[in-house]
Amino acid sequence: ILSIDDVLEESKKIFEDVHTDCCDIRKILLKFQERKEKFPNSYCDAYIGFCLPKLLNPLVRVQLINWSPLEQNSTDLKEMPWFRAVEGFSDAKKSSESKRDDDPDEEVLPRVIEKTILPKITGILRLS
Repeated sequence: ILSIDDVLEESKKIFEDVHTDCCDIRKILLKFQERKEKFPNSYCDAYIGFCLPKLLNPLVRVQLINWSPLEQNSTDLKEMPWFRAVEGFSDAKKSSESKRDDDPDEEVLPRVIEKTILPKITGILRLS
């Protein structure tokens, strides 16, 4: 049986064979933001905003391996790199000229929380 420290050490190896640009949430979202600004219609037609939570899920989950919301000294979600990156992506869209009234990117952060954070919290509560 692995200790928590062993699991944390092994988790650092999960993306070791992946190019750094492909496992950095901020860089990934920046690429999508650039695409949205250059090609707003095709970006919208591709439903990227609906796909991003699923794309980001494994990257967020790795950052949550050591997160324990029931512990008093647990890191606040808003302080985590993935949260700041997704929040920054949402803020960037507000200033974008390609902003639409029905922009699904507005829902990326809530969907990431729904698809990634809530299941983790549910699992933690079931075990406690």
